[in-house]
Amino acid sequence: MPEEKPVRGETALIAALHRRFGPPPPGVALGIGDDCAALDAGGEDFLLWTVDTLVEGVHFDLAYFSLPQLGRKALAVNLSDIAAMGGVPLYALLSLGWPRHRDTAGALALGEGLAQAGQEYGVAVIGGDTVSSPGGVLLTLTLLGRVPREEMLTRQGARVGEGIYVTGVLGEAAAGLEMLKRGLALEGELHQALSQAHLDPRPQLQAGRVLAREKLATALIDLSDGVATDLGHLCRMSGVGARVPAATAPVSPRVQAAAPALGVDPLDLALKGGEDYQLLFTAPAAQASALLAAFARAGLPPPLPLGEIITGPGVWLETAAGEKDIAGQGFDHFRLDL
Repeated sequence: MPEEKPVRGETALIAALHRRFGPPPPGVALGIGDDCAALDAGGEDFLLWTVDTLVEGVHFDLAYFSLPQLGRKALAVNLSDIAAMGGVPLYALLSLGWPRHRDTAGALALGEGLAQAGQEYGVAVIGGDTVSSPGGVLLTLTLLGRVPREEMLTRQGARVGEGIYVTGVLGEAAAGLEMLKRGLALEGELHQALSQAHLDPRPQLQAGRVLAREKLATALIDLSDGVATDLGHLCRMSGVGARVPAATAPVSPRVQAAAPALGVDPLDLALKGGEDYQLLFTAPAAQASALLAAFARAGLPPPLPLGEIITGPGVWLETAAGEKDIAGQGFDHFRLDL
């Protein structure tokens, strides 16, 4: 077999691995390329299967993360993948790499945070694996969920002319991370809110179910790596582009307030920072009033307009100085300029 050329960037690496693994076998309704894989086991539901890994020094720093918080976040990031398919979570498996020299009481504290989050979201941890880690803490959580087969949402389906929406304001998790990394102390409520946004994200499971059950969205993704990257994924899978007006982007007022102290452009935090774990989705303009009504009935804040689907490719940020393509400029594990 000819040697494959080296790839640059996380998206290209995933695409290369996809080619190596080949097409999914029968029984797999949705394979590589979305927030979850979907298995067709018969019956009315698809089974949703997702996995996420958190690595000390990459995803978290125990200087400002407590171990129970880490356990909670490990579940939350997986739950967000289930939400992005319109699904309901069921069961989890935990693989934990724990440094041999650290007291295992810490592993139990992490497990307690995971168990509490599981109780809150109706997820049982039913097995896994434990190993010694030669470096820091490493935990991988695999989550199984379900979604009625006629309701499942994916990253494909966005059409030109549709609106782009998010389920909440953007940038707080990225601002919280910058604040914690630098050891900055902002005023009380602001400090607490931004810290919580990074340390204890809230997966938008209810919003995902509303969008799926009432068939209000045409495509859906969760915001883990930032709008610039995640909207880029949705556009690529749907064969379209996107336009995002900078002047009306739903940047959190807390991010605007914290930006001078952080010395960071609030729009960059909102569109490129990542880890908001809001949902980003597309919907026809004719659905706008139905969206607002459905979210209101569910007791959810109204979805916020972000932009418009256009002919592709690219994610075009519209500013007073013109337009520029920001696709892929969110977080990427393998981009050299991070």
